[in-house]
Amino acid sequence: MDLASDHDLTIWESVVLAASAEAECRLLLSEDLQEGFTWRGVTMTNPFAPKLHPLLAAARLIVDNRSVTDS
Repeated sequence: MDLASDHDLTIWESVVLAASAEAECRLLLSEDLQEGFTWRGVTMTNPFAPKLHPLLAAARLIVDNRSVTDS
């Protein structure tokens, strides 16, 4: 409950964020959460933003390169 009230999140957003932190995720992709907000090492980022978070951009580059080499 503190996470929700301290950061103006819904209970469900708090559950997802806490589970992401527990799983040691670095990025949480969401259109709804505050872009760039970081809690316990998890950073929220919008996967549809014009400028991608550097970690997401790097992951996309890796996937794109694998697609090219697999073809």
